[in-house]
Amino acid sequence: MNENQTKKPSEELNYGNVLISIANPETARQLVTMAHHVTSHQTTFHIMNVTRQGSFPEEERSWRKGSELVMDTTHYAQRLGRVAKPLTVTSGSIPDAIVNSAEEIEADFILMGWFGRITPIAVRRSSVVNKVLHSASCDVGVLKSRKDLSEVEKILMPVGPNKPRPKRLALLDRILQQEKAEAELVHVLTGRPGEQTEEEASQYLGEVLELMREEVDTRVMRAESVLNGLLTASKEADLVILGPGREWVFDRFLFGRTADNLTNRVEASVLMFKGSEHKMVAWSKGLVKALSDLVTPS
Repeated sequence: MNENQTKKPSEELNYGNVLISIANPETARQLVTMAHHVTSHQTTFHIMNVTRQGSFPEEERSWRKGSELVMDTTHYAQRLGRVAKPLTVTSGSIPDAIVNSAEEIEADFILMGWFGRITPIAVRRSSVVNKVLHSASCDVGVLKSRKDLSEVEKILMPVGPNKPRPKRLALLDRILQQEKAEAELVHVLTGRPGEQTEEEASQYLGEVLELMREEVDTRVMRAESVLNGLLTASKEADLVILGPGREWVFDRFLFGRTADNLTNRVEASVLMFKGSEHKMVAWSKGLVKALSDLVTPS
């Protein structure tokens, strides 16, 4: 047993119930595959589609279509050897149905998909993902699927100036245990006043590694912007795992300015992961970040 295998992670994922919200037949199986990577075989998948209430003919057509998608996706999960239960709900509010169902089944994690580009207008109009992110009391993941996730070979996780939450590192640990993929933690330096030196940044990444169990590479990069650095670092990645910036609490962003722009431009699939956090705590931190950006020279 090597030194890395003896390390105790600061947090482990022990999801008992995962709610997988599906709507698009093209990505439903990818969501299940992602859930398969981040959970153990003790986890139960609840595969859900919500039919919005409407006229009877329209509602019946939507319900049949959604039910067929749920059953097909449930069977796919079962072929992966997972315990999976179908769940079809009719509601006047799709996000409320997702959040309420998650509470009823005592879900530890909600996984949803995002379609199209992330823009301020799209974030405001796509009330489903945005409202679930702001209302759910459990962990939430949003998958932007581009590549086949059945075999993930290279994973990139950006690390900002603040240490990533232990649960996000535990998520990466879980995928590495399942897939035996390569992973890299990347910290980008842009030359802003008060920024760490390369030596300090390398030491900082070493401290982050102490929170992980699996073997992970680290890299300190210099670039004109954090976004440009991460775009360069992600060229060979199959999957990028992002946490939310502090701006995610504001309606203009899904996960934050840099996270949204990176998700739009990378060729890899992106899993945006937000651990459970009280909304008022998140909002106050976001406000502090926004005020700090106003007074800090670029």
